[in-house]
Amino acid sequence: MFFSYTMSVILLSLSMYGIWCFLHDAWQWWLEPHWLGRPSCSFLIVVRKLDGEMEDLFRYLARQIEYAEFDADIVVVDVSADDVAAVMLERLASEMEIITVFFTAAGSRAIGDAMALCRGKIVHVFDLSHRMSMDDFMGAVCSLLRHNPDQLLFRRVAK
Repeated sequence: MFFSYTMSVILLSLSMYGIWCFLHDAWQWWLEPHWLGRPSCSFLIVVRKLDGEMEDLFRYLARQIEYAEFDADIVVVDVSADDVAAVMLERLASEMEIITVFFTAAGSRAIGDAMALCRGKIVHVFDLSHRMSMDDFMGAVCSLLRHNPDQLLFRRVAK
């Protein structure tokens, strides 16, 4: 033999450890997500005043959910009495089947009433009417969908 017995045992041990590390990484990267799967989820988004950028945001979110490998839907709750926003949301809901729109008055229990429309086992609630900005919302959605928020495909407006 070229190596001594001790060196052969050490090299064999290191090669077995390398094979185990490779199989472990392959399991975590490829096989485990497909076998275990993710539970279905719903994105419950409460909005007040919509603009053109919000339409791009909902289209981006719907496109990313369709590309993802798990079941998800979007429930948009509009708490304003704006007819232009209602037309835009109804058009989005008719174009994309994963979007459901719920209209309610500002003083009512918007989240509690719209929770029945969510089909997922996990419900993520985003309040864009009072609590979150659009940048915070996109960061949260990208982290939930395991995307880098710096790789957004739509134009951000500088404030």
